[in-house]
Amino acid sequence: MIYKNHLMQSSTFIRLILLVLPVLTGNYYCFAQINTDSVYVMPVMQVNDYRYNDFSAGSKSITIDSAYLKNNPGSLADVLSNQSSVYIKAYGVSSLASISVRGGSASQTQTTMNGMIMNSPTTGQLDYSTIPSFIFNNLQIQYGSQVSLMGSGAIGGSVHLSNQQDFIKRKQIRITYQQASFSSLLPIASIRAGDSTKQLFISAYYKQAQNNIAYFTNAEKKRIDHAAQNQKGVYVDYSFRIKNHTLKYWSWYQQMNRDLPGTTSALYSDATQYDRNWKQGIQWTYAKKRNVIQGRLGYQEDKMNYESDTSNIHSIISSRIIQAELEYRYQLNTHVNLLAGSQLILQEGMSDNFVTSSVHQNKYAVFISSSIRFLTNKLIFLPSVRQEWCNTWVPFTPSLGINYFIFPTLKLHGLAGYNYRIPSLNDLYWNPGGNNSLKPEHGWGYEGGLTIEKKYHAFEIYQDVTGYTRTISDWILWTPNNGIWMPDNIQRVWSRGLELESGIKIHSSRYSFHIRNSFAYTKSTNESDLQSTDQRLGKQLIYVPYYKNSLSTSIATRRVEAGMIYNYTSWSFITSDNSDYLNPYHLFDVFSNITLDLKKAKSILTLSARINNLFNTNYKVVSSRPMPMRNYQLTISYTFN
Repeated sequence: MIYKNHLMQSSTFIRLILLVLPVLTGNYYCFAQINTDSVYVMPVMQVNDYRYNDFSAGSKSITIDSAYLKNNPGSLADVLSNQSSVYIKAYGVSSLASISVRGGSASQTQTTMNGMIMNSPTTGQLDYSTIPSFIFNNLQIQYGSQVSLMGSGAIGGSVHLSNQQDFIKRKQIRITYQQASFSSLLPIASIRAGDSTKQLFISAYYKQAQNNIAYFTNAEKKRIDHAAQNQKGVYVDYSFRIKNHTLKYWSWYQQMNRDLPGTTSALYSDATQYDRNWKQGIQWTYAKKRNVIQGRLGYQEDKMNYESDTSNIHSIISSRIIQAELEYRYQLNTHVNLLAGSQLILQEGMSDNFVTSSVHQNKYAVFISSSIRFLTNKLIFLPSVRQEWCNTWVPFTPSLGINYFIFPTLKLHGLAGYNYRIPSLNDLYWNPGGNNSLKPEHGWGYEGGLTIEKKYHAFEIYQDVTGYTRTISDWILWTPNNGIWMPDNIQRVWSRGLELESGIKIHSSRYSFHIRNSFAYTKSTNESDLQSTDQRLGKQLIYVPYYKNSLSTSIATRRVEAGMIYNYTSWSFITSDNSDYLNPYHLFDVFSNITLDLKKAKSILTLSARINNLFNTNYKVVSSRPMPMRNYQLTISYTFN
């Protein structure tokens, strides 16, 4: 048996510290705005970001425009689906939305908030439909393995959310109200302020919707009921710096109530779900000359209450995570940067559905990385290693990233790394069905690509082509056994594919024009030790479409912007032998924004209109789960400076 852990210590004292810290750290402001992360310039070295960005040579990553996050308030699932080639597996309105990157499972993508892990310790996943994207000003998607830097689960990729600081003087209030189809409304109030030493950002929001969407079955129009939801939360982010020290405290609290709708084959449902999430953290950075020390302490508490009288289910699942990190960076010379760090994660799950009322999983890891430059900075090597412990040593995890600049505008990049994912608490201890003898998922992954980035006066072009291959053994799969679903290490999966990222920007004194396209071809097949007659052998995994494309284009003047978003998703199979599938679909969204600069009032008024699913496409992402047809959004934002 691999996992037996000591009891997690009480978190009451840590909660108290995290709550009172902002009061002890200095004066409060009433207004704030944040744009980029803490930047502290040293005589030699400069701290720009978290380690997944500063030590990521060889890997592919994209950053979503912060203006899009601000002007299109919605869920993280909506943003990722519209602005990238990752696949969001959406179960319909008021329901789960999970992620698949490069053909991996939802548990093989790690998501962080200000550098702290967000994935649930019970499921190992995250419901992206519940994460409001508009409270962040930085969203980065890292493709491929980040296990050597981030740890268990970052196999297919990583999604990083953060609020970054620039320490400039400002005082700002922003009020946003969105009215949308299906009786949906979303008011947002945010306060932003700061100067050269302090920054504060507060955002509060409330969303409610009936979600009574219409759909067609055999040319008959029907409507979903029992899909209402309400969601409310507040996010606080406070940073200050004194000389060489920068301290950041953040806290996010949210609660959400959802009526869970039935399916097209079983319309009636009385299921409800209540979610409560509380995540907070402290980050301290010390930077002087060639030395940087960064420490983080985070606490996460989640609770889910699922009820269905018809199914006689009344389930309450709670979880807690305490995460601590300490890392040290040293610039040996102009060619070599070194990174060394440690990470401690204490996880606890509490439910009557576990083998005991409380189960635990504690992890400790050390990691080392370096960025080495040769040939006058044309060639960059980035070797990294990680060793993790979870009651026993987890497989040693090395990786090597390479960037080679053929020309300043033309770059070759490549990454090779070993991957692993430790089973979640549900995998190990769910009752009935959990398997505490599960082994970590593991295997090697490789990628390589070519990037062109050119700026010429008002014209900018970006093009990246990346190919990859990855094999994962001991893939954990839940299958029925005498009527009970149980997990086991029974699958080996080979994922390979090709990705294209393209961008064009044209700027002039009168207008700007922008095109961005993300394309992915993904083949992820079952290569398990099956009999040659087994129809599952060599077949595409379920709910992994071969092709996914997202195109966005816009043209803007000083006051008016108009644009279109086009998404294509090819057929995806819904049976392991590929005998049945969901049809491909094309989605078109159009939008326009009008911005009025009210100089006398020192304020800005923005009016935004959007039509989603313009051509009223009847489609499904998950079998028997209809998605919204044509719908509308109207958003009004007033910003007072």
